[in-house]
Amino acid sequence: MPTQPPAVESVTPLTTLLRACSPEQREWLAEQSGTSVNYLYSLAGCHRERVSATLALAIEDASTLLHARCGTPRITAREIATMCALVKFD
Repeated sequence: MPTQPPAVESVTPLTTLLRACSPEQREWLAEQSGTSVNYLYSLAGCHRERVSATLALAIEDASTLLHARCGTPRITAREIATMCALVKFD
C-alpha cells in the first residue's frame, strides 16, 4: 500500500513572522513594506490570489531589517511567492 507524503503545516512563513512580532513590530513591518497589517494577514492566510513582486521584495527587505534589530524570523520573496501553493488547509 503506497504511503502518503507528510502533510504540510497549514501555517505560512508570513504567519510565523507576524506571530513572532509585537503589535509595534507588525506596524513597522507593514509601514516599511508599504502596506497595512491587515493586508499582511490577508497574504499570510492565502486570502489573496498572489502578491506582487514589488511587495514581496519590500516584505523581504523589511523582515531582514527587523530580524537584524529584533531577532524575528526572516522571510524571502521566494517564500512569499510560493507559500500558498505549499500549504495544506484542513
